[in-house]
Amino acid sequence: MNATVKDIVKILDDFARPELAEKWDNVGLLIGRVDKPVKKVIGALDFSPEVCEQAIAEGVDMIITHHPAILEPLKTITNENWQTEMILKIIAADIAVYSAHTNLDSVIGGVNDILARKLELEDIVSLEGEENPHEGIGRMGTLPKEISLKDYILTIKKALKIDSVSVVDGNRPVKKVIVCGGSGSFLIEKAIELGVDTLVTGDVKYHFGQTAAANGINLIDAGHQWTEMPIVNALADKLALKFTKEELDIKIIIAKESPIFKVL
Repeated sequence: MNATVKDIVKILDDFARPELAEKWDNVGLLIGRVDKPVKKVIGALDFSPEVCEQAIAEGVDMIITHHPAILEPLKTITNENWQTEMILKIIAADIAVYSAHTNLDSVIGGVNDILARKLELEDIVSLEGEENPHEGIGRMGTLPKEISLKDYILTIKKALKIDSVSVVDGNRPVKKVIVCGGSGSFLIEKAIELGVDTLVTGDVKYHFGQTAAANGINLIDAGHQWTEMPIVNALADKLALKFTKEELDIKIIIAKESPIFKVL
C-alpha cells in the first residue's frame, strides 16, 4: 500500500503525541509537502549537514529526527547560514522533515525509557509523580543488585558504546538511578529529593557537579549525543513494525552520525 508524508506524520504523532512537548519546543512536520508519496525514510538524531547529504544521496522522501530541524523562528532562509542552507537543499530535493523532540523524551517507550532499559534499570517510572506515573522528562529505576560506581560506569560505556564518561563520585554504590537523555543535570535536586544515589545524563555544568558532590550523589555525564542515540534505532524498529502491520511499502534506514565531541 502506498503512503504519503501525512500518513507517516499521523503514525508518529499517535506515538509521540505533540501535546507532550515542552512549550518552548518545535515538533512535528517542519519541512515538506503533506501529500508527497513516501517510499524511503531515514532516521537520525540530528538534522545536520552529514545527515542531509546521506538523505539526498540515498534518495529518501522523508527524514525523521529527534532534534528539531527548526527550533528558533527564522527571519531568512539563505545559503549564508549553515543551518538554513540545509533547509534550502532539502526543499530543493523535495524531502520532508519531521522532528519529535521533548515529546519523544516524555512518551512511554521514548528516549528515556529506552535509555533506562539500556542501562539495565528495572521498575522504571517517570518523575512526574502519582498524577502521571509514566510520562514526563526523566526516568527513575533500580538495578537488580547494588554495584560499585566503577562497575556501573563500565555498564554505561558498554551499553552506549562510548570510551569515556565524566563523573562526580558521590562516594556511594549504585542502586537507585535517575536517567535523562540529553541535558538533564537540572534533575539533581529531584535526585536529592527522591533519595537517588546516581544521576546519568549529559551536558553537565560545573555548578550542578558541585551540588552533586555536596550531597553525595554520583553524577555521570555520558554525553548529550550518546544518551539520546539509542532512540534512533528503537524508533526505526517501531516504525518498521508499524509499516509491516499496515502493509505500507516503505523502507527505513538509519543515518550514520559522527561523534560531535571526541576524546583525544
